[in-house]
Amino acid sequence: MIRRVIYIAMLLVTLIATAGCSTSPPQEEAATPTPIPTPIVPTKPTYTVQRGEVVKKLQFTGRIAPVVEEELFFRTSGYVGVVHVERNDAVQADDILAELETTDLQNQLAQARAELKSIRLNSEQRIAEAKTNLQIAELRLEQARTRIPDLTAAEIALEQAIRAEADAAYEYEKAQNRPWEWKYEHVQEAYTEAWQNAKDNLAIAQANYDSAVDEQYARKLEVTILETEVENARRQLEQIEAGLDIETAELTVKRLEAQLSDARVVAPFDGVVLSLNLVEGRLVDAYRPVAIIADPDKLEVSADLLDRQLRELSEGMPVTAVLFNRPGEEIKGSIRVLPYPYGGGGRTQGVEGETEEDKSTRVTLEATPEEAGYERGDMVRVTVVLERKDDVLWLPPQAIRTFEGRKFVVVQEGEAQQRVDVKIGIEGEDRVEIEEGLTEGQTIIGQ
Repeated sequence: MIRRVIYIAMLLVTLIATAGCSTSPPQEEAATPTPIPTPIVPTKPTYTVQRGEVVKKLQFTGRIAPVVEEELFFRTSGYVGVVHVERNDAVQADDILAELETTDLQNQLAQARAELKSIRLNSEQRIAEAKTNLQIAELRLEQARTRIPDLTAAEIALEQAIRAEADAAYEYEKAQNRPWEWKYEHVQEAYTEAWQNAKDNLAIAQANYDSAVDEQYARKLEVTILETEVENARRQLEQIEAGLDIETAELTVKRLEAQLSDARVVAPFDGVVLSLNLVEGRLVDAYRPVAIIADPDKLEVSADLLDRQLRELSEGMPVTAVLFNRPGEEIKGSIRVLPYPYGGGGRTQGVEGETEEDKSTRVTLEATPEEAGYERGDMVRVTVVLERKDDVLWLPPQAIRTFEGRKFVVVQEGEAQQRVDVKIGIEGEDRVEIEEGLTEGQTIIGQ
């Protein structure tokens, strides 16, 4: 039994093996492997050290803009009442371009002007009367000053009378000491009469002097009183002029006129309205730009440059400009102004009424718009020659390598290559000056 089972099992194994061999597909021949291509080593460019001209240039893009251009705005908020112009209209300086609704303000101004006129008319008569009173007081004062007596004559007369009386008294005493002469009665009478006359004259001179002193005092007192009257008349005139509130009325009129001016947009110069953003009846805010005016006959190039560019420029430098819509046609010009601190700079009036720095660079073109065919808004490419050197060694920028601040080139000498440090000068767009390290004719391996 066991043997039968083993036999059957071996038969089954044999059948399975035979079946597996009969179902396997025939084996294919092995494929020939594709050979790996040999890598192509790129050839690096070479350059020759040459001698010639190297030009360092700065190029920037600008736009044709008016030389004189200004944003306009109201200085107070309100509703637009009247717009007197349209876009592209020509205007003259001081023309009113637009007004806010100011009916109430105009009525107040008319009333204030009428009140000021009335005050001035009333003041003229009162001021005239006060001036007349002042003139009369000044005239009386002048007359009183001329009537003040001079004491000089009275003082001289009194001094002479005093000396004469003293002389007469002295002669009288001397005569008494001469008995041979004094014994005669007629002599005594003569000396006595002379002395008495001198005394009388002294009394008269003293009285005249005292009277002159009293007169002078009275006249000076009168002058003092009249000076007070003149001062009072002058003060009264000043009080009348100030007390009539003329100054207050004038200030009121000026304040209302300023408010009316703030509610208007006025052309600051002759020009053309480039833009206008106003609709009658619409509310506008103070200091918000609503129009732009410019002089269309004066155009130049305006550009905003970086600080690193501005550092290389100066006012007055010659330039060449090419219009984008006219390539190949160069227009000569010069840098008119650079922004502060690189040049004289410019100032524009800001929307808050304060001056602001104009940071644009302005270039004047020699050709007029008619001659060169440019107009406002055209794009322009401006080129400035910063530095130029002739007969110097140069290489293209791609021949020079930089590593950690070191500038060098790779020189080909036969089959060998050598790194050589170089000192460069000015750098142009396609040429770099070689100041040290190389000689003319050497071959340089590019990067």
